[in-house]
Amino acid sequence: MAKRLIAAMVVCLVSSGCEENPAPEFQSMSVDAPGTQPNIDLVPKPCLDVHTLEPGSTLPRRLTNDEYESSIKDLFGLDLPDGIVFPPEEEALGFDNNARALQATPLHTERYMYAAELIAQAATEDLDEQMPCTANEQADGCLERYLDAIGVRAWRRPLDALERTALLKLYRGAVAAGETHREGVSLVITALLQSPSFLYRVEVGTPSNGHDDIVELTNYEVASRLSYFIWRTMPDDALFLAAENQELVTDAGLARQVDRMLQDPKANAGFWHFFEQWLHLDGVENLDRDPRYYPDFDSASARAMKADAKAFIEEAVWSDGGTVERLFTRVFKDGDDPADVRRVGILSHPAILAATSKPNMTSPIHRGIFVREQLLCTALPPPPPDLMVVAPDPDPNLTTRQLFEAHSADPNCAGCHQLIDPLGLGFEHFDAIGQWREIQNGRAVDASGEVLATTDINGPFYGLDELAVRLATSDQVHRCVTTQVFRYAMGRGERSEDGCTLESVYESYVDSGYDFRALVKSLAMHPNFRHRGGAGR
Repeated sequence: MAKRLIAAMVVCLVSSGCEENPAPEFQSMSVDAPGTQPNIDLVPKPCLDVHTLEPGSTLPRRLTNDEYESSIKDLFGLDLPDGIVFPPEEEALGFDNNARALQATPLHTERYMYAAELIAQAATEDLDEQMPCTANEQADGCLERYLDAIGVRAWRRPLDALERTALLKLYRGAVAAGETHREGVSLVITALLQSPSFLYRVEVGTPSNGHDDIVELTNYEVASRLSYFIWRTMPDDALFLAAENQELVTDAGLARQVDRMLQDPKANAGFWHFFEQWLHLDGVENLDRDPRYYPDFDSASARAMKADAKAFIEEAVWSDGGTVERLFTRVFKDGDDPADVRRVGILSHPAILAATSKPNMTSPIHRGIFVREQLLCTALPPPPPDLMVVAPDPDPNLTTRQLFEAHSADPNCAGCHQLIDPLGLGFEHFDAIGQWREIQNGRAVDASGEVLATTDINGPFYGLDELAVRLATSDQVHRCVTTQVFRYAMGRGERSEDGCTLESVYESYVDSGYDFRALVKSLAMHPNFRHRGGAGR
């Protein structure tokens, strides 16, 4: 009976999206819709004062599958039991943690119920160690102490009196019905894990002084927002203690925690997920190639590409002196071998080159789109719905450049392809698995390209080495990096009210010499990070 009551409660709450204080619908949410590009009306407005307190509205964010798994690991020290499989997340604006793309479905509810029961069973196997009772203490007395300890960690805030009473009542009812002490505790854990307070990053907050339409997050809500941004998991004991001591609403207290968190190896691991999605490296380990053209490429090759890309990013960005500029300009070096001056920066890494290619040939289109959307934050319109585009197959008598010349010549394609193809053709010295080539099909490779329609790097270039240096020093590129981190941190796209936040964070990032940690800290320290838009936004 108790399990049925929990199930009924969760179906209602999880499916509702936990909108106790729902954020209002934005007039046009195409910026956040899965599979779409930003609406031009949502471009952040110019900033007149970078200190303006103007946070955007934010929907409650359901934990991603990865965040759920890491939270269970930190909460109970458990890996997910076998048999727990959640529906894959949809991506919006390139990331899987976008709140609007994380709407729960009945299938999610079903899987969360099943997962909670299995996890609760596993978590209570060593119950005597987790919940030792004193000689004169009753079982439910032990539970009260245990509930106070685990409740604040599971829900990432202290339980209130009504919640505590309801969970104790659930336990006592189960025991009265003949369940064992362990089964009663397991039922309580099941309830904790099926609650929106665990499954969602709930941000109720309190009204901000002098701002009727702005909500100030509580210390515990700031701790949670920080932890999932930097570590992609729940807060640790030190962060919970800082929240308990009201330290996270002060600049000094917040800065201490941000600095500590960024020095923790969990920050490197957490932000790998950001780089993996931003740079389209997710799924590289599963790439395959047409054996007629790349007979030596296999699954081990794909996995090695992914691992090496991760190591490259870690060294370029996270090592002492690492910067985002270095990410674009670092020359490849393998051990004691001479540096490969033909490979400059992450764009010439085999993982990127393979991810932006087809199984049987390179793709100037995919490579050009990658630069446009991921590095320049340029939204490209979809092709006309009645236009049938068939990419050419390899021709043993032609180079890739010759095959794709028709795109720029066709008036139906020319508008977009003039922005895309000249960028992608600059990659042509690298084939579809990232190998260097001077000759293709008996003809010399031409890697000349051109950048068009940017704010500061227009003009011809030859090869990725020239393009990489230009991108590394581009104001538009570094503004795009700032925007990508903002999207990842906030779980939504940028909106008109975000202009001052982005400008302030960008200025700090530039002043740091393009230090990625400084970019993260600047965003986490911004007053708008500790607030959200209220009912009037």
